[in-house]
Amino acid sequence: MRRVLGLKYWLVRSSLVLCAGAALAGAPNTARAQGSSATPADGDAIKLAREQFSQALSLQTGGDWAGALALLKEVAAVKPTPQVRFNIAICEERLGRLVAALGDYELAASDAQAEKSDQVGQEVESRLEALKARVPRVVVQRGDGADSATISLDGVSLGDSVLNVPLPADPGPHVIEAKALGFRPFKQSFRVAEQQTATILVKLEPEPAASVPNVPPTARAESHSMRTIGFVVGGVGIASLVGSGALFYLRHTTITDLDKQCGADRQTCPDSERSTVDRGKLYTTLGDVTLAVGAVGLAVGAALVIAGGHSSEQASISIAPGAAYANAGATLLGRF
Repeated sequence: MRRVLGLKYWLVRSSLVLCAGAALAGAPNTARAQGSSATPADGDAIKLAREQFSQALSLQTGGDWAGALALLKEVAAVKPTPQVRFNIAICEERLGRLVAALGDYELAASDAQAEKSDQVGQEVESRLEALKARVPRVVVQRGDGADSATISLDGVSLGDSVLNVPLPADPGPHVIEAKALGFRPFKQSFRVAEQQTATILVKLEPEPAASVPNVPPTARAESHSMRTIGFVVGGVGIASLVGSGALFYLRHTTITDLDKQCGADRQTCPDSERSTVDRGKLYTTLGDVTLAVGAVGLAVGAALVIAGGHSSEQASISIAPGAAYANAGATLLGRF
């Protein structure tokens, strides 16, 4: 208890004297020695730094470590003396930022040695050794499936050189994450307390194999394509049958006109009706062709649509265009 009170008294009094009185006050003298390089703004900055340092010490005494830390960092931006570094480390230690405090204590010790500030060096050394014993450690190791994984601690990527090595960490919650191609992402949350060492073994599980669908996508695509072609061919067949009907109607109309002009036996046809005879023959020929095309197209289209609808079955379809044409001819074809 007596040591704690003595330390606090040293912080308030000795830091004011050593830092504000020696280091910060020495800055204007240095500026004056430089002559024309000094500016009024330099003196204003040093004056403000003295005031901020004094306020920071008052906040430390009142237990406002966060407020004191903010002011001390502004002072350090003007002149980072060993005393300023030391007080920054004290604030960080009180706020639980042990890793940052460890680094600032070491900087303060280095600066104190460079400036031959024995009093600050002694205080830093005593606190630095005690803090090292308090700082938690985290050991990250590669496990199954993590040989090539990218591993991070609290969002910071870890190289191979720091794996299997105790890493200093602040007390409290932390997160280890790892990723690798072909494996499920790894994520583990954990907490460490002061003086504790946590070992995390990173293990990655392979991604599950993709399930094979019952019907391959290519088979479905072929089935859909077959049905589409069937509808198109069937549509052409229907259109041909409609055209054939129209041609046979024109043929019938032509025959009726010839019967009126030539008689039923067509023995007295004038030469002027020769074009009508030729037109009738053309209608007959075109009607026969479109009828055959329509019949075949309708049959083939229907077969393709049925086969596409049963793609899981192996069907063999045989079309005999000649038979369709023969039946159509026997029923509908005539001699002109």
